[in-house]
Amino acid sequence: MKRITFTATTRGVVALAAVAVMAGCGKHGAPPPKMAFPVRMTPAIQQDAPVLIKAFGTTKERMSVDIVPQVSGQLMKTFIKDGAVVTNGQTLFLIDPRDYAARVQQAEAAIAADKAQFELARLTVERNQPLLEKKLLSPEDFDTIKTKLAAATAALQADEAARALALLNLERCTITAPLAGVCSVRYADDGNLVAAGATRLVNIRSYDPLFVDFAVSEDYLPLIRSALAAGPVKLELQPRGDTNSYPAVLDVIDNAVSPLTGTIQLRGSAANPDLKLWAQQFVTVRVQAGVVPGAVLVPEGAVQFGKQGSYLFVITDKSTADLRGVQLGVRVGDLVQVLSGVKAGENVVVLGQLMLFPGAPVLDASKPPPAPAAPEKKDAPAGK
Repeated sequence: MKRITFTATTRGVVALAAVAVMAGCGKHGAPPPKMAFPVRMTPAIQQDAPVLIKAFGTTKERMSVDIVPQVSGQLMKTFIKDGAVVTNGQTLFLIDPRDYAARVQQAEAAIAADKAQFELARLTVERNQPLLEKKLLSPEDFDTIKTKLAAATAALQADEAARALALLNLERCTITAPLAGVCSVRYADDGNLVAAGATRLVNIRSYDPLFVDFAVSEDYLPLIRSALAAGPVKLELQPRGDTNSYPAVLDVIDNAVSPLTGTIQLRGSAANPDLKLWAQQFVTVRVQAGVVPGAVLVPEGAVQFGKQGSYLFVITDKSTADLRGVQLGVRVGDLVQVLSGVKAGENVVVLGQLMLFPGAPVLDASKPPPAPAAPEKKDAPAGK
């Protein structure tokens, strides 16, 4: 058996190795310090929240009328400009009335002749009545005289009707606006021949009030019907490119849900005396369908979406992140209602969620970091 002899140098190397092993064991045995993740947080608030249903729709004129002449003739004069705002009964166009004035005169002349024939037939009947009573005139001859009176009466009535029609056509030569509204561009210039019932002269749209048609999901139907039964349902309209919103009122709900889209059509009306709104505009519609009392609200930016649904992170009393699954309700501006998962007053993370995990330590980034500790002063050596 060979004996191993330790020299002084060997003993020193072994001692250093033992110290290194002990130091290494001590380092790996202690848990590493946890790093706090900086986040921004805000407390959940509780308040009454209006139920706002957002939809998209289009404005529609209350009435749209194409102005088409009822008589034919030459367009003599136009009294409006393109795009004019007109009132009900305002004169728009004049068609050459001379032909129709002549027809009125013809009808009046025919009536004058008929009146003369009628008067002669009436006098003949009156003169022959005593002769019939004295049997100096046969009944057959007297019947012939009465028939002439009836024919004269009918001819007078027919010519009076023809005169009424001629006067109506003469009146129709002057075309007036049947409603108040805004005119389109004119489709015919002065001097053109226009045909009754065929030539389109101009279009007039009534803009006050103005309709708005929009659709919402059938899921909102019970809520909207309940709100409509309780009183007027207010709407807010915001056209594209316009920062202003305009008030409106819900008028009617369609009588059926569309089986293709699962939506229900609604129509509202908005007062538009200043013509701020125009027909066929795309507008954003907000339906005020009631109020949720005591709703718990958090910023929309706090809510994340994953495979299991909506979730957010709540900061616990120990400054750690707690993952909560939540159910969402109504939206109020930049806030969203949380139906379950968060209580009022709890701090929710609004920025910095991507690096978090359940139990992760967090640091409020909105607060200034703590000041570093001042270095300790060493005592000066004695004698100096």
